[in-house]
Order: sequence, then structure tokens, then C-alpha cells
Amino acid sequence: MPMHPFEAGHPEVPDYLSDHDDPAHLFSRLQRVVIHLELLQNEAVAPFDIGFRDFVILATLGKEPSPHELPVTKIAEYVLRPMGSISQALDRVERAGLVSRRASPDDRRSVLVSLTPAGLRFAEDVKASYDDTRKRVFKRLTDGELDRIDDAVTTLLAALDADYQENH
Repeated sequence: MPMHPFEAGHPEVPDYLSDHDDPAHLFSRLQRVVIHLELLQNEAVAPFDIGFRDFVILATLGKEPSPHELPVTKIAEYVLRPMGSISQALDRVERAGLVSRRASPDDRRSVLVSLTPAGLRFAEDVKASYDDTRKRVFKRLTDGELDRIDDAVTTLLAALDADYQENH
């Protein structure tokens, strides 16, 4: 049986766009991390018949104090997705009875989205599955390794955010 491309011991796929000594090779490794994360995220939410991106919206609302409500624009900002994509996702989770939408009493141009009681329970159940998946991976790393990764990723995100702000 062929080895899964991400299985331990599989030879690393060469990055033909940069030399290994060039820090640009990190983009290839980071892309592998992205692929792994997507696989794990999808694995965690699959039993619940929801896409991970839709779950992120529910989880974002679940972090808000009761009534677990945010304007659509804030949801888009928090989950880093365009408004059109958010609207489609909200249509899906609203049809499933997980959220409700209403006009803002303060600004009728603004739409508020809140978790329904069923949506809150559902989000908590999916989050428990996602937390279990993350713990399964993180238990393979020491606290020191996790701290170093967190510091490095925080630094990288600051650079990416600065680049995005300057170029978009």
C-alpha cells in the first residue's frame, strides 16, 4: 500500500520554487500545515454534517455573551471571509435552525445574527469534537514546543497582516 503523502517518514516533496536554504521554503512547509489542518478540521466536523467554515461562524457567535449575537459585518470581519460567502453560510445554518437573523433596532441597514438554543447546543457539541481533535495532535508536542510554535506563528501572522494592510 502506498504511503500517505503526509505519513511520518514520507520524503518531503521538493519545493521547486525556492532553495532549501532560502526562507521561502517555509511557504511549502506552511502549505503542508494548512493541508493537515484542513483535513483535521473536516474530520472533526464530519459527524455533524456541517462544513468547518460554517462551524466557525457558529463558534464565533457562541463566544459572544447571551443572546450570542453579532452583526453580519462583524462576523465577516472576525472569520476573515467576504460578505457574499458569509451570507451563503448564514443561509445554510439558518435553514438548519441553528441561527436567526433580524434587523438591528439601532440601524435598520444592519442585520443581527444570533444562535438559536439548538444552534448553541450544536456549536458546543461540534466544538467538543474539534477540541478533542486538537488535543490529539497537541499531545504529541511538549509545552515548550507549543510555546515556540505559538511565538513563531504570532510573529508570522503579524508580518502577514502588515503585508495585507499595505497591499490591499
